[in-house]
Amino acid sequence: MRFRDKVRTCELCPDLASSRQNVVIGVGPVPCPLVFLGEAPGKKEDEKGTPFIGASGTHLRNVLKLLGLDAKQYHILNMLKCRPPDNRDPLPEEMENCRPYLLHQIRSLRPKVIVPLGRYALSFALDTKPSGITVSQHVGRVITRKDFPDIRFIGTYHPAFVLRKRHTDVEKAFRRHLKKAKRYAYEV
Repeated sequence: MRFRDKVRTCELCPDLASSRQNVVIGVGPVPCPLVFLGEAPGKKEDEKGTPFIGASGTHLRNVLKLLGLDAKQYHILNMLKCRPPDNRDPLPEEMENCRPYLLHQIRSLRPKVIVPLGRYALSFALDTKPSGITVSQHVGRVITRKDFPDIRFIGTYHPAFVLRKRHTDVEKAFRRHLKKAKRYAYEV
């Protein structure tokens, strides 16, 4: 069975499978040196089957455009492929159930840089539980993992958080982190 078909018919998380409209696999070129990793689809993403198309996705794309990147230069995906009901946080078992799909995507994408957006995606980069993470301690740092020796993770804030902190040091830091990720993906 093809990857997309396998994900579209997945029922490992009955709560998610029964409430989803669409699975949200990812968007962008494959392979791709620069990948943005979110936590889970929201309502609009679930309706359309495309990641990061709401306000936070628009903000992310606008900042990337300001940095000189167009949509053909990055790939966006989420850890979970289905929307948690009422936009609740992903459950540990849901993240574990989607992990093989995420690992397959990473192998297919062959990125040089993955930018985890927010606490849940950052927990993947750090290979730890989301509850033990203070995002501000890790954002902007280059993180390496033994199981992904050729990939650099550069965590940053989730764009939804950045939108709530517009015109502050958070937004300035967010832009610096994305600029750093672009440099590692395309210049280093």
